[in-house]
Amino acid sequence: MPEPAKYKILEELGAGGMGKIYKGHLVGHADFQRPIVIKQLKHADEPGHVKLFVEEARRYAVLDHENIGRIFDFEQVQGQLCIILEYIDGWSVVEFLQRHEALGCLPDVEMSVFIVSRVCRALQYVYEKSAIVHRDISPSNIMMTREGTVKLIDFGIATHSGKRESSLTGKPAYMAPEMVVEMRADNRSDIFSLGAVLFEMLTLRRLFLGNTTTEVLEQVIAGQSPSPRSYNPSISDDVMSILRRALQRDPEKRFESAAAMGEACEHFLYDKGYGPTNLTLKQYLTRLYPEGAAADRDFDSEGPTYFPVIQASLIPIGEGFTMSAMGAPKPVPVKRDAGETPVSPTAFTPLTAPMHTPAPDTLAPDPGPETKALEKLGKTLSKSSQAGTKTVVAGGKKKARAAKRS
Repeated sequence: MPEPAKYKILEELGAGGMGKIYKGHLVGHADFQRPIVIKQLKHADEPGHVKLFVEEARRYAVLDHENIGRIFDFEQVQGQLCIILEYIDGWSVVEFLQRHEALGCLPDVEMSVFIVSRVCRALQYVYEKSAIVHRDISPSNIMMTREGTVKLIDFGIATHSGKRESSLTGKPAYMAPEMVVEMRADNRSDIFSLGAVLFEMLTLRRLFLGNTTTEVLEQVIAGQSPSPRSYNPSISDDVMSILRRALQRDPEKRFESAAAMGEACEHFLYDKGYGPTNLTLKQYLTRLYPEGAAADRDFDSEGPTYFPVIQASLIPIGEGFTMSAMGAPKPVPVKRDAGETPVSPTAFTPLTAPMHTPAPDTLAPDPGPETKALEKLGKTLSKSSQAGTKTVVAGGKKKARAAKRS
């Protein structure tokens, strides 16, 4: 009599550049069950993708850190090669941003910097352990558990620091300029990507917006950014300094390591003598996601039902806008228990309008000859930016659509 399957697939959670993600159970004796995540290779018939999938499992196997999602196994499930991962009971930063948007308020500045500081710890650990660059730092790959632990996940397109690739890889809206122009990434490229995530957490606006991949990459190469204070005047000078340095177009001018960026974040958080902890984040998330269906219905009835795509404008870093003329709504009041760690005087900053948009899909490694258009674009834009002009690429929209990978 054959033994029952060790792993059971329950439902699909999503898909990425390399595979599909499922929620599942690890099944043992005496009805033992443990929730897990099963990542199944999407293109099992392509030797190149199988090799990358095996390399991902091997990279995961040596990583053991509080702020990194853990691997449990590498096994066949229902005849398909799968990576068995820790099930994280919580929310991604994408959901975190959408929740704030629905409530009509901006995320707390200190909590946003706290989350980023924990991702810095994860990135520094990975780099010291294996000289690995994640290459896909984005809101969808940063998770927060119900207990307030931040987790960096999905090393599917990670590579060795400094390695030059043959194709564009990653989410265009979070790519560092050198990833587009030189198709090369090192540890400072992840810092740029994390800076773009921090910008988005502080403003609920994507740093680089566009209707096509081509338009987004043009903005990445141009090296111009809207001021976060245009959307959130409560951002302090210290946080502005962190953002400016992380988002430098020249890698030499960025933080030299994730540890250095994390140190800057923690100086901002704790130099006053106290600051957020995992418990503080847990309490914050509990307020964002109250238990009970009635609370969820109340929230849904007040929130927006769609997230419009906003045309981006290129504005140099500065302080050219204020919230006074925008007709901002009143802040959402927040009740705190006496035992809570203080976060900041205003836990929820009012939001003028919902403008966050879902992230584009990740470009998978070596997606094929159709990405030559984007590679050529990177070279063209690099020459254009050096000359101080903006290049319009004919047929860019059509080529960019052909190059997208789910």
